[in-house]
Amino acid sequence: MAHRKIPYTKYASTYDQQIKLLGSRGVVITDVEKAKEYLSDIGYYRLGFYVYPFELTYPFLDHRRSHNVIPGTRIEDIVAFYYYDLDLRNLLNRYLSRIEVAIRTSIIYELSNKYSTNQYWYVDPAIVDNSFIQTFTTQYYGKIKLKDPIKRHHRKYLGSYAPAWKAMEYMTFGNLENLYDKLKCNADKSLISNLLGEPAIGVFKNYLSVVREVRNSCAHGNVIVGMSLTNNVKTGAACPTLPIGTQNTFYGALRVIDFLLRKVSVNRSNDMWKEIYKATNRLYKISPNLRPLVEQKTGIVLPNDYKEEVL
Repeated sequence: MAHRKIPYTKYASTYDQQIKLLGSRGVVITDVEKAKEYLSDIGYYRLGFYVYPFELTYPFLDHRRSHNVIPGTRIEDIVAFYYYDLDLRNLLNRYLSRIEVAIRTSIIYELSNKYSTNQYWYVDPAIVDNSFIQTFTTQYYGKIKLKDPIKRHHRKYLGSYAPAWKAMEYMTFGNLENLYDKLKCNADKSLISNLLGEPAIGVFKNYLSVVREVRNSCAHGNVIVGMSLTNNVKTGAACPTLPIGTQNTFYGALRVIDFLLRKVSVNRSNDMWKEIYKATNRLYKISPNLRPLVEQKTGIVLPNDYKEEVL
C-alpha cells in the first residue's frame, strides 16, 4: 500500500541555524567559524549524508530515525569521513578508467579479428541483436558522428558507420555493456569473459554492471562507502564468498574492481591498494573511532605492519 504523502515544511537555513541544529543533535562543535567554513565548502545537505553513519539509529531511514549522533561525535569526524569518501572516489575513478579501457580494447580487438572481413560487425544483425542496433543507431551514433575522427572518416569513406575500432572508442561504457549483453553467440561472450578471468558469462555481465555503477557514482559525486548496488555481486572468480549483507555494498564492489584491475595489471592493483591504505590511515589519524565502520562497509583493513610509504 502506498504511503500517504505529507506537506514539505522545511525551509532554507543560515549557517548559524545549521550549526545550532547539528549541535542539538549531539555533534560537538568547538570552533564555530571553522564549522561555518566546512558548511560553506561542502554544504549542509551534502554533509548530512556523512552524518548518517554516526547516528544512534543508523542504518534506519524510516520512522525509527532520530538524527541524534553517538556521544562525542565531532564535526571534524564527519568532515574527515566526507574527505575520505572523496579520496576514494577520485582514486577509484582513475583505476576504473583503466579497467574500462581494457574491456573496450578486448572487445574491439578480439571480435574485430574474429570477424576480420566485417568492419561493421557491431551493427550486424547476424552478430548482434537488432534491439541494440536500433537503439544505438537512433540514440547514440549521431553523437559519435560529431567526434572529429569520425567526421573525417565519413567525409572520406562511403557507408553509414565507421569501423568498429573507430566507432567503439566513443561508445559509453553503458553502450559497451549493452553490446556485450546483446551478442548473439555465447562463444563471443565467453571469448571476452575468459580473457578477463571470469568464465561464467552471467557473472561477467554482473561485473560489468558493478563497474559501470561504481564509475557513475564516482563521476557524479555520490557517496560510495555506504553505497547500495542495484544488483547483488554474484559469486564467481572475483568473490567466491562474501559476508552476509555485503553482496550489494561497496565491500563487494571493491572485490570486483580489484579482480578486474589485477587482470589488467598487478602493478596497478598494488598501486591502488597503496593509495587506499594511505587515505584510510589518514582518516584514522583524525578519527580512529571510524575504523569499525570503514572495515564493515568496505572490507578495507589496514595491514598490522602498515607503514605509509614516503615518496
